[in-house]
Amino acid sequence: MEQAVAAPSAANRRRTSIIVTASIAVALVAVSIVFAASAPWYFVFKMLHVGAAVVWVGGGLFITICAVLAELADNDDQLLQIGHWAETVAGRLFPAMSFVVLGFGIAMTMNGDIPYNQFWIIFAAEHGPKAPEVQARLRRILFVVRVDVALMFLIVFDMVVKPFSWS
Repeated sequence: MEQAVAAPSAANRRRTSIIVTASIAVALVAVSIVFAASAPWYFVFKMLHVGAAVVWVGGGLFITICAVLAELADNDDQLLQIGHWAETVAGRLFPAMSFVVLGFGIAMTMNGDIPYNQFWIIFAAEHGPKAPEVQARLRRILFVVRVDVALMFLIVFDMVVKPFSWS
């Protein structure tokens, strides 16, 4: 005799997803604390600085790829939905991550005895997403996301390579 197995309700699936996600986040924080406990502060600041930059750049890249795919598929409904989420994420997450990147970048510079007159610091401070050149192009949200992604990749390149600062 077969027994009917009921599919879990949407509320149960959502609760399970939240529990799993929270568990992963707690494990990540615990492992990060263990790893960072013996590291100099500079490297802790650097990890948080680069981690926030990855969230910022990765989020912008993901939105851009989704928007391009929706445009190529000529799917206006999907494009509208992506535009809604782009506006939400770009308005809430990206500004927070930009301040985290800035704050931990300053902390790294102070803690690592790095002089503020290096090209990569001056460039990042002068040409961020709030620069007048970028503000002039803020006509449509998806266009903003594309420009933001290009600038963020340049900043990430700048953080890693530090051009014009080699002795």
